[in-house]
Amino acid sequence: MNTTNSSWFSYFHFPKGKTKEYSDLRNKTTIKYGNITTILLIIYIISIPIYNYFIIHYYRSKFHFLKRFYSKLNYYIIHDYQPNCLNASIWEKIVTNLAIIIKKIAFQILLHFSTIIQLIFWVVFLSSLSLIDIYHGDLIFLAKRLGRVCANCLPTVLFLTLRPSPLPNILYLTLIPIHKWLSRLIIVQAVIHTIIYLFYFNYSNTWFKAWKLENIYGWIALFGFLVIIFTSLSKFRARWYKTFYFCHYASTWIIVACLQFHIRPSPYTLYTIANVSILLCQIIYRLHLTRVSTKSEVKVIDVSPNLSLIEFPNNLIVKPAIAPGAHIRITNYSSNFIVRIWKQIIPNYHPYTLVSLPQDKQQKLIIRKSKFKILNNYRYLITGSFDPHLMFIHYKQPKNSSNTNFTLSKLHIDAKRVLIVVGGSAISFALPILRSMNYHGIPTKVIWVIKDFRDVLILKYFEGYIHGDDFEIFITGNDNLDQEKSLLTSKYSSNLKKRSSQPSMHYDLENEETPLLNSLTNNNQFISLNKENQIEDVDISVNSDDENYDNCSNCTQRHNNTNCNQSFSPGTFNDLDDVLDQDLESLEYEEDPITNKSNNEIDINREENEDDEDNDDEADEFEVTNQTINTTHQHHHSRKSSMNERFIPKYGTDSTDAIKSYIQSFKTITKSLKLNKKIYKGRPKLNKNYYNWCINEGFTQCSGPVMDENNNLICCKDLSKNKIIQEDLNCEKIWVISAGPSKLVENVKLWSSENGLKFHEEAFYA
Repeated sequence: MNTTNSSWFSYFHFPKGKTKEYSDLRNKTTIKYGNITTILLIIYIISIPIYNYFIIHYYRSKFHFLKRFYSKLNYYIIHDYQPNCLNASIWEKIVTNLAIIIKKIAFQILLHFSTIIQLIFWVVFLSSLSLIDIYHGDLIFLAKRLGRVCANCLPTVLFLTLRPSPLPNILYLTLIPIHKWLSRLIIVQAVIHTIIYLFYFNYSNTWFKAWKLENIYGWIALFGFLVIIFTSLSKFRARWYKTFYFCHYASTWIIVACLQFHIRPSPYTLYTIANVSILLCQIIYRLHLTRVSTKSEVKVIDVSPNLSLIEFPNNLIVKPAIAPGAHIRITNYSSNFIVRIWKQIIPNYHPYTLVSLPQDKQQKLIIRKSKFKILNNYRYLITGSFDPHLMFIHYKQPKNSSNTNFTLSKLHIDAKRVLIVVGGSAISFALPILRSMNYHGIPTKVIWVIKDFRDVLILKYFEGYIHGDDFEIFITGNDNLDQEKSLLTSKYSSNLKKRSSQPSMHYDLENEETPLLNSLTNNNQFISLNKENQIEDVDISVNSDDENYDNCSNCTQRHNNTNCNQSFSPGTFNDLDDVLDQDLESLEYEEDPITNKSNNEIDINREENEDDEDNDDEADEFEVTNQTINTTHQHHHSRKSSMNERFIPKYGTDSTDAIKSYIQSFKTITKSLKLNKKIYKGRPKLNKNYYNWCINEGFTQCSGPVMDENNNLICCKDLSKNKIIQEDLNCEKIWVISAGPSKLVENVKLWSSENGLKFHEEAFYA
């Protein structure tokens, strides 16, 4: 062991002296590998569209492999081996538990696959360029190389942040993970570069060199790097997002300027020109892509305590979208010229998805209320639009056509069936896709998970595009507003005691991690603007068998699904129309327990999460059970019914007129949109019912007896047996799309990979 350590330290050494020949060789070698770094990075950037093309055309290979792999593991988990069975042998229990562990690890690798690949690639890339040909372990050779390679990577780092990306058919958001990991690793290199020189100054007793003017610029650049990496930490970014954003951009400009004077002897001027050009071109293009609204052009409609609808004319969008689900970026317009310039240099804009299409007279947004407020009679800067990267939608401009306006007929849809699972305000991404799919006759189902049933009211503004058969809405919050108000008021009081040192009683909604009562109106109606406490998620099932039965008959008994029976049992009001048609004053107040949900779950709003935290580090890990993969906030792992009960809002004897009005509006809107039988309690459970819908046509959630093709009244769960279409076993053109809270997106991604379905994630976090 000592010999190994001795040989390691003897390889890396400081030079005992320095001659002109030595200095020339070191500088020549440093410049050589700096140029190699630049050439390789240019090749890498050019290869990104090529790689993207390959992914599009060979996307299925990954999912074929995953489906076979998971099916093999499921064989040991849920078919032949049941560790809880009394007659299972020790070997069977070991095999089953091992399969569960392997599957859990495989899921984690799948979720973080992109990160793993990025980390491995850049570590190998940077290490190879830094450690090759360093004059038999000369640490000064290494220090010089680390600094040069680090500095030459900076133009690439900045290029990857351009909005939109100059690369063909590339959404700029997909390049953010590359930007993050390359940035982090070059900062590590910069720190090692500095540490080696500090040891050398101590070794040669030349500390005075640390304070030479050129090296002071290096210290400032290093400080800028450290500020960037410290403020980019998820907890800091979550709590002080504006500080993070300011530090990120300001430090970038400082680093670019300081490196020009720090790097020597070879001039860094060409790289500085490239860096400044990228930053300035981004500002110029942003100005070109931005329009300023008048006070009357942006109209805000308050729909629910959580959601608002924004409308503005088409002429405020400079670059019309060519695909559904595009987004724009908005910020306040200031009358101060200096502030406006500042907003272009440090562009703290907020991304929002366009719910409408370019052909519409008015553009619409669905936003979740937050600290950044869009209000009537204010002016705003609107930048965009930016198209999404949907691999199954292509815009085809007819040849020799002078009409360049967007129309749905110009969209080429390469999909056979689409399942969209979204949470919260991410419904804004689902609606334009649903509209496009319906136009082209592509069967599409939208699963919308929300906490507050009042958010459903937003759909009345899209009445022409909503069809009851296309939607299933799951409401995870309480069906009684009075009870929810009482619980959150209690939690709010507790938080006030814990934070008594705070000067304000109303906290930053974007930064708080605990459920808080934001405001109470004069009539004590609870208005929740808190989006951190949204419980918008899905459960997923890995069991490909009938979920109404357990697989080991010796251990468990059949779990009967009673939804169909209960829906029409005498003396009950489980049909929403029957309930809401009753006199609202005559309904009795029922003390239903409030749903026990974890406060650690995070709702990451698609439009606002650049303004919020990166909570991936705090997200609950997955726990794999015999039948389902559940997040750790769920305390019961027993098998649940694959059906959800119908959601019926109610109120108590002391409910306000506002609460009664919400319930009446809920009734009217859901009935007019034919959604009244498509709204359920709790989270959806993605299982074989949804898989069968993807490859066939039929039943997903129980909605009561229906008529079959022979006009016979049958339970809806038997409908799929009578409406089977030719099955697409390879799922070549079946797409699952997800947007919204990060945990929801992760669960949907796991389920789609389990079943070999194509998956698209739309998110501003990566």
